[in-house]
Amino acid sequence: MKKLTLWSIATIFMLALLSGCSNNTPSSSMTESTLNGAKFTFFDVGQGDSTLIQADDGTTILIDTGRHDDNRILTYLEKANITKIDLLLLTHPHSDHIGNADKVIKQYKPKEIWMDGLVFNSSIYERVIDAALASDAKYKEPRRGEKATFGPFGIQVLSPDKLSDNANNDSIAIRLTYKDMAAIFTGDAEKGREREMVDSGLKLDAQILDLGHHGSSTSNQPYFLDAVKPEVAVYSAEKGNSYGHPHREVIQWLKDRDIKTYGTDVEGTVTIETDGKQLHVATEKSGTPAPGNDNGKQKTEEPGESVPMPDKININTATVEQLQYLPSIGPVLADKIIAERPYRSIDDLKKINGIGQGIVRQIKAQGKATVK
Repeated sequence: MKKLTLWSIATIFMLALLSGCSNNTPSSSMTESTLNGAKFTFFDVGQGDSTLIQADDGTTILIDTGRHDDNRILTYLEKANITKIDLLLLTHPHSDHIGNADKVIKQYKPKEIWMDGLVFNSSIYERVIDAALASDAKYKEPRRGEKATFGPFGIQVLSPDKLSDNANNDSIAIRLTYKDMAAIFTGDAEKGREREMVDSGLKLDAQILDLGHHGSSTSNQPYFLDAVKPEVAVYSAEKGNSYGHPHREVIQWLKDRDIKTYGTDVEGTVTIETDGKQLHVATEKSGTPAPGNDNGKQKTEEPGESVPMPDKININTATVEQLQYLPSIGPVLADKIIAERPYRSIDDLKKINGIGQGIVRQIKAQGKATVK
């Protein structure tokens, strides 16, 4: 495993048990009461991703940190009285996964930080790297087959074997174990990587599955679901998001396999507790996961992906929805862009809090934005 001695320590306590249970009927291995042991908190961070994993001995792992234009993860961690993080795992450098990582690093000083090693051209990525270099944390770029232990948690890396220069597919995917329980996290890795994981021969069965790519059908293929055989699946997405997450096919594939499914878009933060043998699931609010708008599947999901979009986007007249076709621009930044009109040049976008030189470079490189 590649090492750079860069960083220091910290742990994350946990959100108190969220009120309200899921509308899903628990399976036979789930209990009705709080369990002592480990806790998985899938935070509601809108159209982003962030999961907190804790053991009762104080070991804490944070996987991803939500969107760059939505810092509610910081509020969650503060309310949870977090004091340190043992491992900060950043699956891949897209802004909806590493958006607040620089702030988390500075405030909670992780003992160890994992990234996939893909160099990414964005101001958000640059801020994260700067924060990492300025810290005392140990830095790793793990590859398939490598193993690590953090307190009672065991981790085996499932992917990548080597980088492909595709941010989604280079996501760090892991199988995390706690006693007799296991959980799979794959970031935004898509079906090609899922096939590689299945063909690798590594153990994939797990009771908990964090659905890949926010419940997209580019991931979560039937052969992967059949290899993992999860009891519970969770996806992180924003209600009414323009990507159509979760996709209709995925919801049907899960239903066909009788996999209990929870979504942050309709149920808020999802908490799973385990004593190492049984599961207890609680949700922030009641809701029923359902397919998103199929039309959203044509929208650009990440910088660099090739999908249909308008020929030109006038930032002085475009709607919130149209502005979100620009790289790294979500609904919050789109609203800010509209509020600061008019613009004389694309460079004027840098006056928006949350838009730096890196995002402006991406927008220019895309070649769709105009001011007239």
